[in-house]
Amino acid sequence: MKRFASLLLACILICSLAPAAYAAPTEWEVSDEGVEFIKRFEGFSKTPYLDNGTWRIGYGSAIKKEDYPNGITESAATKLFRKDLAVTAGKVNAYLGQYEIELEQCQFDALVSFTYNLGGSWMNPNYKFSSYLIDGLENYDDLTILDGFVVWCHVGKNVDHGIAERRLAEAMLLIYGDYEGDTAPAYTYAVLNGNGGKVDSDIICFEVGESLDRLPVATREDHVLSGWYKSNGKAVKGGETIEEPMELTAKWFLDVNLPFTDVPNGAWYYGYVGELYQDGVVNGMTPTTFEPSGKVNYGQALKLILLATGLEPSDEEMAGHWAQRYEDLAIEAGVVAEGEMGLNDVITRGQIAKIASKAMGLDDASGKSPFHDTDDAYVMALYNAGIVEGTTEKDGKTYFYPDDSITRAEISTIIWRILNHNEDTNSGKIQYASYTLNVLKDVDKYTRNDDNYYDKNGYKHYLGEDTWVGIDVSIHQGNIDWKKVARDGVDYAIIRVGGRGYGDEGIMYGDTNFEKNIEGALEAGLDVGVYYFSQAITVAEAREEAEYVLEQIEGYDITYPVVFDWERIGGSEARTYGLETDLLCKIANTFCGMIEEAGYTPMIYFNSYCGYVKYDLSKINRYDFWFARYNDTPGFYYDFDMWQYSDTGSVSGIKGNVDLNISFKNYAEE
Repeated sequence: MKRFASLLLACILICSLAPAAYAAPTEWEVSDEGVEFIKRFEGFSKTPYLDNGTWRIGYGSAIKKEDYPNGITESAATKLFRKDLAVTAGKVNAYLGQYEIELEQCQFDALVSFTYNLGGSWMNPNYKFSSYLIDGLENYDDLTILDGFVVWCHVGKNVDHGIAERRLAEAMLLIYGDYEGDTAPAYTYAVLNGNGGKVDSDIICFEVGESLDRLPVATREDHVLSGWYKSNGKAVKGGETIEEPMELTAKWFLDVNLPFTDVPNGAWYYGYVGELYQDGVVNGMTPTTFEPSGKVNYGQALKLILLATGLEPSDEEMAGHWAQRYEDLAIEAGVVAEGEMGLNDVITRGQIAKIASKAMGLDDASGKSPFHDTDDAYVMALYNAGIVEGTTEKDGKTYFYPDDSITRAEISTIIWRILNHNEDTNSGKIQYASYTLNVLKDVDKYTRNDDNYYDKNGYKHYLGEDTWVGIDVSIHQGNIDWKKVARDGVDYAIIRVGGRGYGDEGIMYGDTNFEKNIEGALEAGLDVGVYYFSQAITVAEAREEAEYVLEQIEGYDITYPVVFDWERIGGSEARTYGLETDLLCKIANTFCGMIEEAGYTPMIYFNSYCGYVKYDLSKINRYDFWFARYNDTPGFYYDFDMWQYSDTGSVSGIKGNVDLNISFKNYAEE
C-alpha cells in the first residue's frame, strides 16, 4: 500500500508550510502546532520531579533541584520548553542538512518530538528509519516506514506501550500530517516474544482491521514453530484480524522426523503428534500413516487419558477386550461409571472433557463460558486448565462442539497438554499470609494477564481491553481544580459522601467537601460515583448509612457506582473488631440492596485482607467489586471490576497525593 507518495501533495495543505513545497531543510523551527503536539505527550508538572537522576519541571525541562521552590506556571514552563525544543530542532536540522533531506513542516515537527523523547541515537544512517529518510520516504510504503519508526519504543530491552503509542502518533504526523490523530488511518501494533527463538523485530505494525497473516516466521534451532499465541493462551489463526495492541508469544515443538506421510510439516497438530510419537505415547495406524482425521473410540481414549494422568492398570493379562483393564481402573478411580458406553463406541468431545477433567481432578469450572454452544462444567474445567481452546468460526463466536466425535489429531493435542500441565500441588487452596483458604467455587477467578498492564501518561491501562482512568477523593485532597483534573486524562471520580467513626459510639459524619467536589467534577465533564466509609456493625446501621447516602446524592447525575467501603481500622479497640463474616456480608448486602433499589449501581470495596478473610465473596458477589492493592499488578485470586492501584498518584489540579484507579467497565454507558 503505497500511500505515502500520493499523500505528499495533500500533506502540503495539511501541514503548516512555508510558501514553497520544499524549503531549505536547515532552518526549520518547531511550529506552534508542533509545540502543542509534543506537550500532549510530555505532560505538565507544576513541581520539580526526579527523572533518572535529573530534576525536571513543567514539560520535562531539566533544572536544578533548588530552582522553582514554589513551582512553575504553565506559561513559564512553555517558555522553558520552547528553549529545549530549539536545541533539539538544531540537532534535527544538522542531520537533515548533512544528508540533504527535504521535509515538510509537519514531518519536521514529528522528528523533533521523536528526538526530544528519544535523543539522537536514531540518526545513524545504518538504522532502518534513518536510511529511509536519506533515501526518501516516498520510496517506501506506510507499513515499512511504521515498522522502522515504531521500533524505537523500548525501555531497556522491553517494549514500552506508552512510548509505542507515542511513536504511532508521531508516525501519523510524519506520514499524514495529522496533528490531532483524527484524520490518518488507524494503525496498531503487535509485540512479539520469540520465546527462545529469533525474530527480526519484537514489534510490528498493522492497519486496524488488517489480517495478522503478515506476522513474521520466527526460527529456533531444532524446533518447529507451533504458532503465535495471544496473552489469553489462544493461538493466532489464519485470517484473524488485529483491532488493538496485542502481545504475542512464539511456541515451539521439538523438530521430530515423523514417518507419517499424512502429517504434513506445518500442520497445526504436527508438533503435538511429533513429541508424543517420539516419547512412545502414540503410534500410527500403519508404519507410514497416522490418520489425523480418524475417529477415536472409548477404549482408546480411556487408555490415553489414564496413562497421561498417571493412572496405570496392572500388567495382568485379561480375557476379552484389550481396553477392559483400562475401563476397570477408570471405574475404580471414579472417572467413569460402569456401563457408561461400549469400549468400541466412538467418543465425543463432550465425553472426552468429562473423562479428562475427572482423571485430572480438575474442579475449577468458574467464570463465564467462552463457548457459544456449551457451559458444561467439565468443559470449563479443562478450559480453565488450558487443556482445550475451542474453534472460533467466521461469525466471531467460539464453539466447542461437544456432540461431535473427536479426531486423532485433536486427542493428541489434549494428551500433550495433559502431560505438560503444571499441576498445582495445593489445588483448591489459596495461601494468603498465614491463612490457607478454600477456593470459593461461585466467585469468578481473576484471569487477566499481569504482563498486559502498562503505564501511559502516569496512569495504568490494560493491553487488549478498554479501560477508564479514575481517582477517588475526599476532604483530604483539599480544594481541587476539577477542570485541570479533566484535562489531565481522568475519566471519572469516586467522591466520598461521608463516613462513620470507628470508636464505640460510631458517630456518622459528612465529608464537608462533598458538595463542592461533586459539583466541580460534574461541571468539568467527569463521570461521577460516590463512596461511604462504613464502620457499621449491624444491619440497622447499614440501612442508616444507605439512607444518608441516598439523601446526599439526590439530584446529582451519578453514572458510576455508589460504593460500600467497609474497612478494618485499628486493633481490638475498634468497634468493628471481631465482626463475624456472615454479619459483615449481611451488612454489605443491606447497604447495596437499598442503593440498587434506588436505581444506582452498588459496589463493594475491599483490600486483600477483607477480600480473603473478612468477607465471604460468594455471599456478596451479585455486586461489583472494587479491589485495592498498591502494586504494579493486583495479585488477587478473584476477579474485580475496578482496581485502586496507588495512593500516591499525581494529578494536575490536585495538591499532594491522590488515589488512582483503573476501571474495566464504562459504567456511564451501562
